[in-house]
Amino acid sequence: MQILICDDSSVARKSLERSIEAPKNSHIIFAEDGYQALDILREGSIDLMFLDLTMPKMDGFEVLALMKHESITTNIVVISGDIQQKAQERCYQLGAYAFIEKPLKQDIAEPLFHDLGLKFRLPEHVKQVFTIKQSVERFRETANIALGKGAAIIAQQLKEFIQLPVPTVGDLSFGEVTMMIEDNLSREDNYTVAQRFVGGGMHGEALICITGSDINQVGLRFGFDQGECTRDELVVNLSNVLVSSFLVSMSEQLGVEFSLREPLRIDHFAPQNSMMSDSEYIFTTEYTYDAETLDLNCSVLFMFDQESVDIIHRQMEILH
Repeated sequence: MQILICDDSSVARKSLERSIEAPKNSHIIFAEDGYQALDILREGSIDLMFLDLTMPKMDGFEVLALMKHESITTNIVVISGDIQQKAQERCYQLGAYAFIEKPLKQDIAEPLFHDLGLKFRLPEHVKQVFTIKQSVERFRETANIALGKGAAIIAQQLKEFIQLPVPTVGDLSFGEVTMMIEDNLSREDNYTVAQRFVGGGMHGEALICITGSDINQVGLRFGFDQGECTRDELVVNLSNVLVSSFLVSMSEQLGVEFSLREPLRIDHFAPQNSMMSDSEYIFTTEYTYDAETLDLNCSVLFMFDQESVDIIHRQMEILH
């Protein structure tokens, strides 16, 4: 059996490979993006492909669409952090055999693998020592899963498909963060909200920037009457959902409970008042949610202090 695993995350590729016990004389091949996957598929020797959805260059939806267009009949199992109902429906419409969410759960994967002629192998839970680069890569995959679960919550409340990015994870200088925030605040019709959070020894701050002409539609879809909620209150409520939905998933994956402070609408940024002002470099996770049919853009920046980075690094070493 020829098996192709297509995922931009090396962490996800290796994790999935360790979970697969294939028949004798089987081979597992890897692709880092949709272009690579299609090149391999066009050779015509792949029996089964595990496909991620959220990837740079060419995402999983585009791969599925091109496979359908080119009549490539390889069995496709989509394995993704994007668990929106509409995402799943689209995958099946484009020919996917099955859809399972990240991270793999034994009770879901085991019967599916059996149907595919594979055995599910539960990876050994061992502590690994990672370099900083490997730890960041693992945290990026953890954040990617949290994004998908957060988007599913937002999508359900807005009755709207949310287009997901690959999150940007890494260090930014405090000066870079300051310029980014000031740039967002200077834009017209921009609403910016700050919200602090703590948990398991970690301290952080989220900055949410919301733009778009359909913000009032968000209120209606959230169930607010036109006169019940001001635009500022609506933006604060939406920001709270964006932050809390992400942190709930992070909490589940890291084994850390987070508590949130009240979100605050801000019109200007005073660097000296930021909890990050003493840090030369700040560990950040940045992503954007775009509504597919609404004019609504939500940019979110999570910032962690140095003590939090050390805790994150330790948590990454004990995750599967």
